[in-house]
Amino acid sequence: MLSNAINYRSRDRSLVVHIKCFGNTEKGTLISFSDNGSGFDMDKAGDDVFKLYKRFHTDKRGRGIGLYLVKTHLEAMGGHVEVSSQLGVGTKFLIYLPKN
Repeated sequence: MLSNAINYRSRDRSLVVHIKCFGNTEKGTLISFSDNGSGFDMDKAGDDVFKLYKRFHTDKRGRGIGLYLVKTHLEAMGGHVEVSSQLGVGTKFLIYLPKN
């Protein structure tokens, strides 16, 4: 996700990334990862955000596997990931990891 934040940063402003960890919640650990990058249109992306080989910025190099790997690895550990994004504003990921 950090490499995506760097690769898809906005040309109009300096990159800012926030990573926050909230441990010991009832359900486990929550990690919030947000940036002020170029973002993407959630209406167009829909459920495809985490699909293999899906890309939303064709002007940059990439293969469309990074977010797929994040999702599948988290699910293999019993966790999950959620995303919200706004074109021209940035993207936020919420990563949930179970207690055990």
